Amino acid sequence: MEETLCIFLLISQLSVAVSGTLVVNVAQTFYQAEENHHITLEWTFTPKTLSSSNIYILCELLTDQKVSKVLFQLHEGVEVSESQDEQFSGRVQFDKDVLREGRLRLDVSRLRTEDSGLYLCEVNTESGSSSDKCRLNVTATHQLTCQTEPIQAEEGGDVSLQCRLDPSVDLRKETLDFTRADLNREDDVVHSYRHEKDQTDPQMDQYRGRTTLIHEDLIRGIISLNISSLTLTDSGLYTCYVPDLEAYCTITLTVGAEKMNVGAIVGGVLTVVALILVLIILRVLVKPRNLWMKKKQEAEKTPNISEMEKLETTSTEGDEELQKMILETS
Repeated sequence: MEETLCIFLLISQLSVAVSGTLVVNVAQTFYQAEENHHITLEWTFTPKTLSSSNIYILCELLTDQKVSKVLFQLHEGVEVSESQDEQFSGRVQFDKDVLREGRLRLDVSRLRTEDSGLYLCEVNTESGSSSDKCRLNVTATHQLTCQTEPIQAEEGGDVSLQCRLDPSVDLRKETLDFTRADLNREDDVVHSYRHEKDQTDPQMDQYRGRTTLIHEDLIRGIISLNISSLTLTDSGLYTCYVPDLEAYCTITLTVGAEKMNVGAIVGGVLTVVALILVLIILRVLVKPRNLWMKKKQEAEKTPNISEMEKLETTSTEGDEELQKMILETS
């Protein structure tokens, strides 16, 4: 009987001792967030403290470089902002209302990539001291940048639509889509890239065989899509989208009718004018010469007047001699 009583008393004492020991637990061991967003880190502790003036809290960031930076400090229930590291200045909000419930909530805003690391929070109350830790990983927010000015191109020519990811990452394993945002239809895919391959099935018939994604640029975070044999219907608003990174941008393409080469036209006109002038000059020079040659030929064919007179004189003299001989004979 006495042994049973002693065991009971011992168990009771142990229960009291355990119930009076402070235990701190983190609500979540790992947090993932993006740059410029905000996140709430939370710890719980038991038993709850009766008065906030009896609680001391120190939360620090332990970086991968083994450097500790004070995230938050509470001394006798009063926040000590002077001890906070400059990195977190003005970005940490403390929820006082839930502290009496045995909860510590710290809201960190405007997250930076350098906020990544291990966060250790230690709590001291009249019940003792305890701590727990969690890890936060902040990834950079990716922005896709395209040319803001409309791209002008000629019908029948080629064009390159290009976007750049900042900060740059290897895009070869990402999903990439070029679509026509101005068509307001479901089948608006200009070009699709998935599982490290170009996908032709979802592509609009209008663009089949005319689009080429430059795979060599993807490793540098550049998305370059070439469109060949442009038509007037290719004019419109193009959207480049990387779903997993939630990054996109738009490009305006304007395809105009093929322009005539003004220089060639002017050159042709000048050539024709020059030929006309040459012909006129030749006509002016050649016509007088032809007339002169014609007259010369006619002159050669027509006997000279003096020669005709000589012939007539000779003929007359011959007739007279003939008559004289006839008379003498008779």
